[in-house]
Amino acid sequence: MSAKKHELRLRNLEVITILIFLFLSARLWQIQIISGDRYATLSEGNRLRIVRVRAPRGMILDRRGVPLASSRMAYCISVVPQELDKEGKSLERLAKILGMKKSELDEKIAASYARPFEPVRLVVDADPRLVTTVEERRLDLPGVIVEELPVRHYPFGEFASHLIGYIGEIAPAELEDLSEKGYRPGDIVGKTGIEKTWEVYLHGKDGGQQVEVNSLGRPIRVLGNRDPVPGDSVILTIDAKLQAAAESALAEELDKLSKNPETKNARAGAVVAVDPRTGEILAMASRPGFDPNDFVQGLSREKWKELNNPTNPLANRVTMFAYPPGSTFKVITATAALEEGKVTPQDRFECRGRDPISKKACWILSKGRGHGVQDLAGGIKNSCNIVFYELGRRVGIDALAKWARLYGLGAPTGIKLDPGERSGLVPDREWKSRNFKGADRNWYPDETLDVAIGQGALSATPIQLAMAYCALANGGWIYEPSVVLRVKEPGGRTLWEFMPRVRGHVPISPAARAAIVEGMKAVTGPGGTAAGSFAGFPVPVAGKTGTAQAPPGDSHAWFAAFAPADNPEIVVLTFVERGTSGSLAAAPIARRVLDAYFGTGSRAGFSKPLRNLLDAGGRP
Repeated sequence: MSAKKHELRLRNLEVITILIFLFLSARLWQIQIISGDRYATLSEGNRLRIVRVRAPRGMILDRRGVPLASSRMAYCISVVPQELDKEGKSLERLAKILGMKKSELDEKIAASYARPFEPVRLVVDADPRLVTTVEERRLDLPGVIVEELPVRHYPFGEFASHLIGYIGEIAPAELEDLSEKGYRPGDIVGKTGIEKTWEVYLHGKDGGQQVEVNSLGRPIRVLGNRDPVPGDSVILTIDAKLQAAAESALAEELDKLSKNPETKNARAGAVVAVDPRTGEILAMASRPGFDPNDFVQGLSREKWKELNNPTNPLANRVTMFAYPPGSTFKVITATAALEEGKVTPQDRFECRGRDPISKKACWILSKGRGHGVQDLAGGIKNSCNIVFYELGRRVGIDALAKWARLYGLGAPTGIKLDPGERSGLVPDREWKSRNFKGADRNWYPDETLDVAIGQGALSATPIQLAMAYCALANGGWIYEPSVVLRVKEPGGRTLWEFMPRVRGHVPISPAARAAIVEGMKAVTGPGGTAAGSFAGFPVPVAGKTGTAQAPPGDSHAWFAAFAPADNPEIVVLTFVERGTSGSLAAAPIARRVLDAYFGTGSRAGFSKPLRNLLDAGGRP
């Protein structure tokens, strides 16, 4: 090679070297000077994580401070989507450990992809053995972490489950409504009951941690911390010892009835106890029930199918189901007749087993006889259909419907409890004309007689009837029922407090009320339809049995009562679906609830947790 060519190559190499140096210098200038802040942030982001710290939900307590729902710390197996290996091997290994399909994990992660640096909780409240297995295989599971988080805990399982409700991960529609309040995807919210109705108080405010992580995304140390603020405590009007008595009495009675061939279809029921002076709900039970703890980890498809069966265990029968009230409605018919001037307490009626005009039968005809001659109080004591057919005929459907609505039937009671309540139905001429066609639009005399004894198209929820009997007990005031007494901050400051709210008034005179109460006291006395259940009870009780025909199956059983009869402190309404007889199925449950309230009953048969609640002693 000539010297000239050699020199040319050296110059070219020199130029190329200078150009490369200038390019690298320019690139370093761009990275360090122009975009330095941006790349410093990205670098720090690969080392630091902001981890949200979930706030414990507020406690739900009974009126004495007994915890009915609280939070406890538990292990959760989670993944950080950004840290997962691209091949998906980590998820495959995790799916085998969890006994799940990888597709199930992919679905959960996909729903949270908008927040790739935040943990996605796959198993909440994980078994310690499962946690140990995951920890032992940490090097094989990049992106998988074990967290310790507060989870919901219901110490008494099914106890007051319909009232308390259950929780679950926030749904898209819920997030749309709550996002302005700071809610985010993955948050846990109340789905039913108190958990949902008082969600914004119970939720709390999440905290956060600035965490340094290693190359596998594992936390090394916490660099900064903002403590979460627990949710507020919701104190219920419920008295746990009374609730325990209601739950136990209803469950045991249903178990006994279902084993009897004549009452084998009695598998559901409800109990509600109310303070008639304020509208405070002291106990609310519905059967069949569910354990809200099952929802904490997320309900499996199998468990969801189990709960979605014809008995509707998730539905609160106190508020969500409306039934014909049967003879419990007769006190409203009596009120209408007395106040409209269609009857006096001294009027006499003769029952020979059938109504002489309509030929409709009295229930006692099945025993081959009638009730004979009786006055209004006797008609209530014996629940004589013949007396109330005649009263219905005298009053007419328009006045019956008016007084039923004055007592609060046919409209929601106003109780604040998700998922809401049924309105029931008070039928009249206008209703029938609006809902039927042709000749079926006409209102017939026999339909009035049906309504007078609580049958026909008439329907009411247990909570409606309970509030109607509260009005009879307190002299006519219709209160809005409440299940919450107060709400308190974690520091103890009261945020909200219950005040009795009057929604209406039944203009019943003291004389009319006294005549009706006289008959109701006789119901629980010797010879009354509830005499067997209240024999020997030391407190005077005013009650009314009800048996409502519900074709094509067995009749429903009702019993309503207040005590002490002359100065009522408590109203108890019991209902047994397909219980066949109010005196047989519903009245014994009410006796047990009143025993617990007045401290006159035995605690035999209660489970240990329920006995502990009963041992609290004293009245609400």
